Order: sequence, then structure tokens, then C-alpha cells
Amino acid sequence: MQPSKQKNSISKIEKEIYNIFELFNKEKNICIADFIEKLDISTIKHQEYRKIKFSYESLIKFILFQRLKKFRFITQTRQYLKNHPEEAIQLGFKKLPDRRQIGYFQNHILDIETKELLDFIICKIEEITDKFGITLDIISLKPVKTKKLTKTRNQYYIRDKKTREICKLVKKRFSPFIDFKLNNNTIYKKKQFIDLMIHMGMTRDFAENGSKTFKEIREQKSPNSDTLLYHIKNHDNLKEIQKMYLTLFEILWDMTKKSNTIDLRKSYDVAIDYTEWYFYGDRSSPMIVGKKPERGTSKCYRFATINIVESGKRFTLLALPVGPFDTKEKILKQLFSYALKRIKIKRVYADRGFFDSKSINTFKQFRLKFLIPCSANSRIKKLLEILPAPTVINDYELENALFNVVIIEDDEGNKRAFATNEQFNENDVDLAQRLFLLYGKRWGIETSYKVKKHSFLPKTTSKNYLIRIFYFLFSVLLYNLWLLADILIWLAVFGEVKQDHLITSKYFGTILYTIDPGGG
Repeated sequence: MQPSKQKNSISKIEKEIYNIFELFNKEKNICIADFIEKLDISTIKHQEYRKIKFSYESLIKFILFQRLKKFRFITQTRQYLKNHPEEAIQLGFKKLPDRRQIGYFQNHILDIETKELLDFIICKIEEITDKFGITLDIISLKPVKTKKLTKTRNQYYIRDKKTREICKLVKKRFSPFIDFKLNNNTIYKKKQFIDLMIHMGMTRDFAENGSKTFKEIREQKSPNSDTLLYHIKNHDNLKEIQKMYLTLFEILWDMTKKSNTIDLRKSYDVAIDYTEWYFYGDRSSPMIVGKKPERGTSKCYRFATINIVESGKRFTLLALPVGPFDTKEKILKQLFSYALKRIKIKRVYADRGFFDSKSINTFKQFRLKFLIPCSANSRIKKLLEILPAPTVINDYELENALFNVVIIEDDEGNKRAFATNEQFNENDVDLAQRLFLLYGKRWGIETSYKVKKHSFLPKTTSKNYLIRIFYFLFSVLLYNLWLLADILIWLAVFGEVKQDHLITSKYFGTILYTIDPGGG
């Protein structure tokens, strides 16, 4: 083919690809067979081909389908099309060609120029899907109950295979919405920055050293620490970063609902809490708040989160950075307003840091049941001294807040007091044990903080609050993705979800940053 003719063909193909995407302009998930069916192959047919059993167009579409679906072997593609005959018909097959026929067509019929055009089509489709956040042939996330228990020797194979499938899916789905402020002429692609961030979190490393070890592992060019931090600092303000992560949380929540991981008819127990990131710089720096002296500092960055604390479903619904002028009342309203649009809340657990009238009135304003340990102020101490356990005090007043106080005794004989708006009776069977078991759910949020900090949160000494907030919210996103992947893999292998994790956070992170989702 003459260069001018090839250039003309590329121009026509590119225009046609964009026109086909226009037909799917309102869809975020596109079936590859639907797309290829609409592709006019005559544009790239430049040599004579004597049709025997299968047309030139159908064989070209088979090759495009195999490459876009990321099937390594012809036999895999044929097996898939056998199981999905409607898609085979869309490609132009009533009967499928065998491996020898496809191989002969690829190796002896297609010339170099045509193969280059096929490469161009693949690259252009992946480029557009990556740019606009479109997912081709999204993997079905709906759980399928296995009819019989998979043999032990196959369970690990299925687990690993499903892990790679899901990691590929989530990486493809989320990458377009993570903004590193990259220009068109940037040396590195977005996925290289994302992979570096995951590596830094998994190794609990700083950008400087993490970028070096990452480069050694990948044995290819990757962003250095200055480049990574430069792009994160290019964000205009805190709200811009928050908006980006809210979008990502919404996408994850949508995937969670579609997979039936969360039953929207049920009510869930949740916990709210603060987590702190120690700071050793100037107290007047943006977003720095005071704290009790610990580890040589009385300053920190603070984040508020609300988590589902049901076993196996401990998703972080929302994470908010807390500034020096943010009140607990304001933060609680933001957390509850967001969460109640997504789930029904059965009960809220909080630590004694929320034992104050404004917080309690906020719980009541949202009509939420709550359970909070009472702070040991002078009045509570007096009650613990004079009243036996168990005792229930109804309509206890703290400033302008009314609630109930339940005094119980732990296994060591120490009296504890809990604030609640639920009705408990002193004569309830095993009242103390029941309350301790209920409140024990709150430790689910503490566990989530440990996973985020030890598996997904990079280290930094930066005094730039945008970098700290970007890092923390990135770790929350990865934590939620790990939970979702773990649940889906349990369902794929065993048809049910158990309390233990089937894949570790480290294994998930490793697969996530080593797998190539395709595209830019």
C-alpha cells in the first residue's frame, strides 16, 4: 500500500471509530461485540481474498475481538464465542473457524500494512476508552452461587485468575478519574503514576526511595519523586482533590450495588472516628490541628471517616479532612448526610471523643441510634461510685442533650458507663455482655485504619497539605477496592463470603500495580 493511501485509510478509520463511539455516547460500559459489529472493515481490505467458508470481514473481526478482549490464545477466543453464540453472530459467524484457519489467515493472508492498520484500530479504541472512562465488556460482578465445592487444587487457580480479572477491571474503571494534572506532552502516562503510588503504599515508603525501588522492579522508565509530587501539588485547592475522590467513591459504590455486595433493604451498623497523621512542622501550616502530645509532637493532620462495621463489609463510606475550624457537629452532619443517601443505618458507634451535647444532639437530629462510652467527667465518676451495676438512668441531661446512661461491669469488675438513646432494662439477660459485644463492632473501624496505614498509605514528611490529603484519600480508595475484590473472589470460588479474607491486601496491591488494564 502506498504511504498516501495508508494515511488516507488511517484517517477514515479514525473518523469511523469516533462515529461509532458517538452511537454509544451515553453509555459507560460497551460490549466489544456490539462495537466491532458496527465497524466497516472494507476500509482496510486492500488485498484479494477468495472466500471459502469464512469472509474476510468476519476473520478480521475475530482478530480484533480477540485482541480487545485480551485473550492470549485463539482457543480461548473460540471457547468464549462458543459460550456466547449471540456475540459470534455479531462478528459474522454461524459456525466458528478452527485454530488452523485463523492462524493461516493471520500469517499468510494479512500483509504488513493491514496488520499495522489493525494495530492502529486497537490502540485508538483503547486510547478513547481510557480518555473518556469507558469500559469495554465490563466483567460481570454479580455473584453466582457455585453448584458444588471446587476441588482444593483448583481453588487457588480460580482465586488467582479471578483476582487478575477484577484488578484489571477496577484499574480500567478508576484510572481515568484519578487526576495527576498531566499535560498532553508529559513523558509519563497516568498509569505509571498510579502504579508508583500503589508501590509506595505497599512498601510504606517515601516518594524519594519508593520511586527508585519501583524503577528497579519494573526495569523501565517511571516518574521520580520530584515529578510525582510536582503533579500532586499542581492541584488548585483542597476542594478539587475532595471532588475527585468523591467521584471515585461514587463509582465504587455503584459497582458495589451492582454486585449485590450490599443489600440496600438491610440496615447496617456504622462507626465514626478520627484518625491522625503526626506533623512536626509549623503549627500555623494549613489544615494542622492540635492534639495531645505524643511521639514528640502536639500537631497533626486529622481525618474523619464513617465505616460500615458489619463483618466482611467494612467499607469506608466517606473520608473527610478536618481543619482547625471544622466543628464535630459540622463533620458529623457531612458524614451522616452522605451515608444515609446510600444505606440505612441501624446504629452508630463512636468513641468517648463524641460524648458531648452537640454531637449527641446531631445523632438525634438524624434519628440515629447510638452507643458511646461516657467520658469520666466528675458527674459520671460520681454515678459510677454510688450506683450498682447494672443500672439504667433514663433522661440523663448533659447541657441541652437528653439521653440514657447504662452502667455495667466488665469481666475485671470495673464499672463502665455508656450513653445511648435506646431503651435498655437493668433486668435484661446478660446486659453487660450484650453491650460489650455491640460496642466491640466499633473496632472494625480501627482495623480499617491499620490496613490503610500499613498496606496502602505512602510515607511523607512533606509540609504540603495537598500531598498528605491526596495520599490519605488514595489509601482509602485502595482499601475499599481491596474489600470489594475480596468479596467478589469469595463468591467466585465458594459461592459465599466468610469472615476471613481470601486475598491479602498486599497480594491485591501487587496484582493491581503489575497488571496492565490496556489503554494509555
